[in-house]
Amino acid sequence: MSNHLKGMLMAFFGVFILSPDAVLIRLADADSWSILLWRGIFYALGILIILLITHRSKALNEVKKIGKDGVLIGILTGLGSVTFVFAVQLTSIASALVIISIMPMMTAIISWLILKEKSGIFTWFSMVLVFIGIYIVMDGEPKGSSLIGNLFALASVTFGATGFTLIRKNKSINMIPAMGVNAIVSALIAAIFVETVILPLDSMLYIFAMGLMVSLSFSLLTSSGRYIPATEVGMFMPLGAVFGTLAGWLIINEQPSSGALIGGFIVLLTMFVHSWHSNKIAKE
Repeated sequence: MSNHLKGMLMAFFGVFILSPDAVLIRLADADSWSILLWRGIFYALGILIILLITHRSKALNEVKKIGKDGVLIGILTGLGSVTFVFAVQLTSIASALVIISIMPMMTAIISWLILKEKSGIFTWFSMVLVFIGIYIVMDGEPKGSSLIGNLFALASVTFGATGFTLIRKNKSINMIPAMGVNAIVSALIAAIFVETVILPLDSMLYIFAMGLMVSLSFSLLTSSGRYIPATEVGMFMPLGAVFGTLAGWLIINEQPSSGALIGGFIVLLTMFVHSWHSNKIAKE
């Protein structure tokens, strides 16, 4: 298996595992700061377990290697986590996910600004098709979005895209420990504002599942940035909107519209063709 294909598989499964996140936030049925506090704690625990399993006694050395850029990545993605939770709480899941789906465009712009990493015409064309597919998915969804919630979603995607770009800049370094910083940052911010720490058991179980799921997902997404350009990592993020719609259907019985099925097909087909094409080029 080539490194490029390995990176693409990591990005795909990272997005797939993350897709129920918005649904779990809703199911937790708690205030945003309480969710963020416990989500951050369980997220940090998940990262610690992953580091101990993969590096054992050398786990601390891996933490030390991330340097200033790793801390900055952790802070940026931590702020992305905070703003994402508020986006889901303050606007519809559909609106939040469609804004998050502009991750490829945002990553391409930031990668160009920071890394001078230009995307090929095929990637840009694919991103346009993906955006069209996501628009079709969300066009038939219930409205009720909030301007503030949408702005939080926009902030989240900007923080995330910048973080993935810096991961690509430091591709020789294992940045999984930076996701631990992410978790700690979001938990510390929540600890300042939280009013209710003790939550019902059902809420805690949802948040526990959320924290461990996010730790595994972002470990895969972070690792994928070492093998493929940040723009290509971002290309997988719109799949989260499609999978998130399916998760809403399966978990809380929100049946997808015909637009969701058509748009989802466009996104999946475009992702498949782009993945095949970019992997072919990487081998040449």
